[in-house]
Amino acid sequence: RCYGNRKSMYPYSKGKKFVKPNVEERRAAVGLEDNNQFVEFLRTVCSDPKLDLFPPIKTPGPHDWLRNFPTKPEPFQTWQRKIRNHILPRIRTIYILPLGGEFTAGDKGGAKVDTSGKRFLHDLESYTGLFFPGMIVKLLKEVPLSKLRCHSRLHSVGAGVTREQLMIPGIFACMKDMLPKDAYCMLAVTMVDLYPDESYNFVFGRASLIDGIGVFSFARHHPYFFEKDKSISVTTLNELSPQEYQLVQWRAIKVLTHEIIHMFGVDHCVYFTCLMNGSNHAEESDNTLTFLCPVCLRKLQDAIKFDFAARYKGMLKFFQEKTISMDSEIDKFFQCARWLEKAITIANSC
Repeated sequence: RCYGNRKSMYPYSKGKKFVKPNVEERRAAVGLEDNNQFVEFLRTVCSDPKLDLFPPIKTPGPHDWLRNFPTKPEPFQTWQRKIRNHILPRIRTIYILPLGGEFTAGDKGGAKVDTSGKRFLHDLESYTGLFFPGMIVKLLKEVPLSKLRCHSRLHSVGAGVTREQLMIPGIFACMKDMLPKDAYCMLAVTMVDLYPDESYNFVFGRASLIDGIGVFSFARHHPYFFEKDKSISVTTLNELSPQEYQLVQWRAIKVLTHEIIHMFGVDHCVYFTCLMNGSNHAEESDNTLTFLCPVCLRKLQDAIKFDFAARYKGMLKFFQEKTISMDSEIDKFFQCARWLEKAITIANSC
């Protein structure tokens, strides 16, 4: 699985037009035959559009994912019948592998607001554990780029701006050698841009479900990635303001959780505005929801068997602790906390 930008886009969209599923198709895709609090919650949010927790997916624009990569709908029942990696008692650990020394380079001790790379990684680990309750999440020691057997290149990312990029096949070769025996999956993260082969300008990330590995870059989520100012490092986080740091962090947890969900055999979502919508560019990625829609949430809950209300409460506490402003226009975590408060209120009434 890969999302990014080819130098010459696939002509997938020729003669094809994405048709948005209607209300009945969205409800049927969730699978609402059971009777319990979780299914009642899903039934409620699917039946009452005024709740506005999960808006229907938007009609894609010319550069959006679904106009270039038509995606077949996958209802819950179809997903249940798929051949996929199942969780076993001894194989339920999600490993996060930082690549390069960028996350800990130049950390400033004693700062009033901790914007260090170490804190960034710790928060990724914590949030991943809350998002996938019942799974074990472990943060591995950083691997220097010098130890990776991968090619790299300098590539233009805009007018007069070039950035280093790492080629993914070499990273995957190293990861396969490092994969622990108890790993359900291992996800490498880096602040360096990525590309899979010379036909691509870049990719945000790529994953192999068969091997249970993936690598994802947060480079293009850095607010100064496309800037010419060479005095600002785009591979470290310690120079960012609290608001800029939070924006990168919000984008990072979305990318990481999106790609881990793919490891459970969940394809891109075409039913609602959802964390699992495909993204063909940064703006489209920002416009996806931070949370799973009813269809994708049903799939993940069936795979892991978590208490959905307790999961929401754990995620709410995370976002409340990370909120830096009560202005929902600028604080993404405040937005997330407000959304979760609304979801929990609905769940308590079911």
